[in-house]
Amino acid sequence: MNNSGSQKQVQRITVKRRQLLRTYMSEGLALPFADFVTKYSSVSVPDELLEDRISSQPQDIDWELVELQIDMIFEEEEAQIAYGILKSLDYRGYFSGDIRGLSSQYNVSLSKVEEVRKKLITQVEPYGLGSLGEDEFSEIIRQLKLDRREHPIESQDNSLRQTEPDFYISIEDGTFTLRLNDKYEYVIQNTTGIYKVVAEYRMDLIRRLAQLIIENCASELANGRMTFLTLDQAAHALGVSKSTVSRLAKSKVFDFCGALYDVSHFFTRSIKGIPQGELLMEIATILKENPTATDEMIAQLLRIRKGWKFSRRTVNKYRNILREYETKT
Repeated sequence: MNNSGSQKQVQRITVKRRQLLRTYMSEGLALPFADFVTKYSSVSVPDELLEDRISSQPQDIDWELVELQIDMIFEEEEAQIAYGILKSLDYRGYFSGDIRGLSSQYNVSLSKVEEVRKKLITQVEPYGLGSLGEDEFSEIIRQLKLDRREHPIESQDNSLRQTEPDFYISIEDGTFTLRLNDKYEYVIQNTTGIYKVVAEYRMDLIRRLAQLIIENCASELANGRMTFLTLDQAAHALGVSKSTVSRLAKSKVFDFCGALYDVSHFFTRSIKGIPQGELLMEIATILKENPTATDEMIAQLLRIRKGWKFSRRTVNKYRNILREYETKT
């Protein structure tokens, strides 16, 4: 019996250790390098291996972007319900309306309204918009492993942003070459135990993600054209979940022939299987060729050229995003 008890104890410890490792790996992927070292390693990293940092004030919520996400994620009927929920938010982003009223207004069941609300709070950024209160919002934050905020409309603090490249892509004799920042190997060589496992896992995934960028984006990038992958495509290629790809790309920067790029920029959400960035680029190309094209004309050209079927309203949303971008630049 003692032997059986010992085996159960060993099993419990093993399971606990696995859960701890899973937590460390999940969080460790998303952290900028300096934060990763501070939390997961006792090694003193030379200053030249740590990233420089710049200040950036948190941004207010871009409601046009919120509406754009709704158009991408929801079907027509569900989108209307989602918009109805947005109109019923209080100043903190909590739902203050009447679900029964929305059910009657849109002639759908109460369960349908609740289904749309649940989808809104878990799939549209900033996550949590439409939560019923602090308890539900806190649970969403916990489930999605997000940084703590007081309420849905509070901007997350992005005051620190990494600028030192995590890896470098260059062209040598017509071939793309990859070099990881020396800081990754340095930490692995000077760390032990579970933290070393996390560091090795992080470095391996970053290398594979960088190779994915080379294989799918580098040629276009070298010719001055942007190209993108969906989180689904990246997750399938790397054999990990979409959330892992998202965390891995977060706060990472790479150097491509002397120019800096955010890794996350190349891995976007998909709209009907099409990367957001790729749709934006195609609309921009059409408008460059024909600046007076109507939304309906653009939708038709997208269907003819690419076989993409998007509504006029979706085209209009992306057109406005492009216009806003051009104004800022």
